[in-house]
Amino acid sequence: MRRLAVLLIAVVTLATSCSSGATDATTTMVTTTTTTMPSTTTAAPTTTVETTTTAASSSDSGVTITKDVVYLEMSDHEYLVDVYIPAGDGPWPVVVALHGATVLRSHAAPIAKAAAEAGMLVFAPNYVSAWRPLSEFDVEFVRTEMSPASQCSLAYAQQEAAAYGGDSNRTVVYGMSAGASVGAALLLQPPTDLVSECLAQTLPVAPVGGVLGDAEYFYHPGWWDGAFAEDIDEMQTLVAETVDPATWPTDMPKRFRFWAAADGTAPRPFDDPWDQDDWFAQRDPDSTIREDLDELGELDDGVITYIDSGLLLATRLQQAGIDATFDIFPGGHTHNDKVPELIAYLLEAAGTG
Repeated sequence: MRRLAVLLIAVVTLATSCSSGATDATTTMVTTTTTTMPSTTTAAPTTTVETTTTAASSSDSGVTITKDVVYLEMSDHEYLVDVYIPAGDGPWPVVVALHGATVLRSHAAPIAKAAAEAGMLVFAPNYVSAWRPLSEFDVEFVRTEMSPASQCSLAYAQQEAAAYGGDSNRTVVYGMSAGASVGAALLLQPPTDLVSECLAQTLPVAPVGGVLGDAEYFYHPGWWDGAFAEDIDEMQTLVAETVDPATWPTDMPKRFRFWAAADGTAPRPFDDPWDQDDWFAQRDPDSTIREDLDELGELDDGVITYIDSGLLLATRLQQAGIDATFDIFPGGHTHNDKVPELIAYLLEAAGTG
């Protein structure tokens, strides 16, 4: 397996489906500087967890799954988390695994199960009550449900980790697709007050790492045009909260591992990137995103995909002195064919790989 280290330069999607795959991923290089990683020794099978509701169940590998634990009651809805507990004795690193769009917790199950088999305590929450049609996405949905619920899930996981044998001081946030967009916002903004309905008692502390894959980080797909049509300023605020280093907290995670699918998820073309009337300028009023992507050579193909988003964010974090890498995997928009590599990233992000 090959690892791409983002070059230092002088100078968030809500996917609607997550398909499965069966190929063995090999990283595709996109710059000229590489280092060789040793073979992964913590690979785990991509077994899917059963979806029947039980208080607790055990898998053949010894992982115990405690399902449907309430961590937040908000707007007459119960937000639930499944807890994947490794066999043996802890203390284990803790993972908060944020699901992609539409399928909620079941989307995170293959990663959660494999991470628990590798010796990590995993909390897999629902951070929305239900997915809205894309035509109904708006700032309120992001601000009043997704952000408060994801922050509460992190705070709850850290609060309850010790009871399950976990070490909250080694918390890692995992997310792919929509979960990576939400995870990036969670990792790159200072915590705010928890909603009163959250069952956690204290604000979360900064995780030690994040593993985020195949997602938008500056709201580039076209469906956001309608969502933010009446509030462009707020859209620009949301973009800045993730990708603008000036907004990042001083207490930052130590390690970020970004990846994207080689197929280029959610491609959106542009004509003149410097046209101030184009969608690109709406996301980037001060032109810094376009300037950085231009330096990286990512404007040459006339299209923006999740590859560009991941490379931009990894580069900016590395420029800020954070251990951040970015990899491209063959295939399309799924994590099911990349489980061994992603488990290795999780262990590495937690400082145990």
